[in-house]
Amino acid sequence: MRKLTIKRNKSFVGCAGKFKVYIEDPEINEININNVPCRKICELKNGEEKTVYINEHAAKVFVIADKLSKNYCNDYYQIPPGSEDVYLSGKSKYNPAVGNAFRFDNNNNQGALANRKRGMRKGCLIFLIVLIVSSIIGLIIGASLFPEENANRKTFSAYGMTITLTEAFSEIDVPNFTAAYESNNVAVCALKEPFTLFHGFSSYTLEEYGNEVIKTNRLTSVELKEADGLTYFMYDYKDPQTRKNYTYFAFVYKADDAFWLVQFATLTRKVNKHFEQIFYWAGSVEFAD
Repeated sequence: MRKLTIKRNKSFVGCAGKFKVYIEDPEINEININNVPCRKICELKNGEEKTVYINEHAAKVFVIADKLSKNYCNDYYQIPPGSEDVYLSGKSKYNPAVGNAFRFDNNNNQGALANRKRGMRKGCLIFLIVLIVSSIIGLIIGASLFPEENANRKTFSAYGMTITLTEAFSEIDVPNFTAAYESNNVAVCALKEPFTLFHGFSSYTLEEYGNEVIKTNRLTSVELKEADGLTYFMYDYKDPQTRKNYTYFAFVYKADDAFWLVQFATLTRKVNKHFEQIFYWAGSVEFAD
């Protein structure tokens, strides 16, 4: 037997969640990650270090966020056979397409690097599919306690984007989005998709990007539109739990280093009240050079 020590270095990215650590084990097959049978050996909080005992065989060590995203939000380190203790370290790296996955330090194994590329391709597709509705529902509260149009203007900034809303909004954390803000009537979620996500992404036009989002999310009877210099689309959604109807305004932007999708959501029965204000807020979006 030998010791395996894993250190999760502190990082602001994904700091609130735990990562799960698995080791390749064909005899105790608790879970398959990328078709590799594994068993769980520990969990790591931000900045935490743990030591476990492993055998002397060669084995892959996987770090995942959860079972749902295990096949694209993961990284593995190939441990060679031997009796010497092993020390590994790494941290969560900012990349929404793969769920801000954990990355091992000094991991130059060609198989591991190829696995990251495969995960990126899978993550980009899955991320586009689920980004529209999954995290916004539930942010909008029914009654108007603080009318947005009567509040003072307030500018918010995140990762090179600025947007002017009002003091009725507060910044919140929404999984899978770069930035998010909410008031009593309107929710705003912004997603940055860097051109580095995949080769050729930067050559997309704004229209191609917008139509790809619509197509990938299987939004039927939805068309990309232009108005007041903005490119956007609208769609409706009925929450199966609350039975409430929501309307979404999704605006697409192309900055120097990324595409952005900025969505505004409100109860459908309040669309007329907030329509003009939403377009004003969408028009205030700017990006750093």
